[in-house]
Amino acid sequence: MSMGFSRRELLVTIAALGAAWVVAMLLLTAWQRRTGQRRAGSEPTLIHYPGTEDRPEQTSLNLGFRKYWFLLHEAYPSKSPYQFYDREMRQRGWRRHGAGEPQWYRRAEGGRVYDLLHAVWVSPDGLFQMELEMTSAVTQTGGEEEAVSEEREPGIKVYVTQQRVTIPSLMIPKGPGGRPRGEIEAAPE
Repeated sequence: MSMGFSRRELLVTIAALGAAWVVAMLLLTAWQRRTGQRRAGSEPTLIHYPGTEDRPEQTSLNLGFRKYWFLLHEAYPSKSPYQFYDREMRQRGWRRHGAGEPQWYRRAEGGRVYDLLHAVWVSPDGLFQMELEMTSAVTQTGGEEEAVSEEREPGIKVYVTQQRVTIPSLMIPKGPGGRPRGEIEAAPE
């Protein structure tokens, strides 16, 4: 008598485990949907930039996700949405993630060039984050023989996203000096 599994037994076992996994995920999704609807009022309100209150939002109650976007009719390198959100979020007890004030930086992706400003705030309870992303597209002309010139598209695209925290490092309580608790500081030699 052999103690090993036959190929058929192994495939049946894998299929049964896969089916059990799918059923477990469907049950978990249904439970999250029910509890998410009961607690929908416990999520922070997504703050809209002045004049954008009527902009449609993309939402997912199960994920605690809300997002909207708009075109800011100001010239690059305006930071007015960042300044607005920084003031509003701090007044509500949210803290900005990261050191120093965010700066515009250049990014090239898929043949496109744009300048980007990115900032994230974390709610007082550490369960939600609000992300602000501002982009200003640039078209570059010229080539190897010519001097490269840039033409900036009008306006700045602004994306505002609020969601449950997905990065555990954002939830680590900060200790003295802004370092995460439990972080070891090496003594200078």
